[in-house]
Amino acid sequence: MNRIFKASAAVLLFLASPAFAQPAFERGPSITVRGDGRADVPPDMARLSADVVTKAKTLEAASAAHKDRATRAAAALRAMAKDGIEIEQSNFRLDQVRQPVPQAGPRPETEYQAVTSFEIKSRKLDTIDAAITAIAATGLFEMRNLRFGLDEKNNALDIARRDAVADARNRAKVYAQAAGVQLGEITEIADTEPRLLREAAMPLTARGMQVSPPENISVTAGITMTWRIKP
Repeated sequence: MNRIFKASAAVLLFLASPAFAQPAFERGPSITVRGDGRADVPPDMARLSADVVTKAKTLEAASAAHKDRATRAAAALRAMAKDGIEIEQSNFRLDQVRQPVPQAGPRPETEYQAVTSFEIKSRKLDTIDAAITAIAATGLFEMRNLRFGLDEKNNALDIARRDAVADARNRAKVYAQAAGVQLGEITEIADTEPRLLREAAMPLTARGMQVSPPENISVTAGITMTWRIKP
């Protein structure tokens, strides 16, 4: 019995000796840097927010009068499909109009409004000004804002990511040269930023000037990379 115990203990000591430690758990010297990338590309789409608003003294009256106006508004937008206009979504709501309470005099009468909000998209940026003018000319819409952006399939993000990798690689080389070491293989790559496509927005409160898309939209990407340091 004692011989078996001693033999087992010897095996455990043999396996636990430093000479048999697993090298996979030894990370060794390394360098980790962050890289930033950016791409400036022309926008390829525009989004417009516009409301159809109908006011009345009661909720029922506002809703009834609004139904015809919202139907005509949707039909007008669908008729502009040949000009690149698409309805992405629409939402309907009924609200009480919030009016400021005067310091003196009678309180204003309660008023309600029915609102249909349209989110509109167009890929024909060369005719976006004419399209907005046509939408405003219907007399049905209150224009809110216009945003120029990039489609999901645009390759701008891939360009920014490649730029981020190149930036990280250059930083690592500079640090390694300054420290007098050499870079080995890459051991880790991590995307440090979510996908964010910036949009350029402009108000549409006045229609006195021509609407034109911005020259470029900026897309950024970030990455963290780790290199092993050569012995």
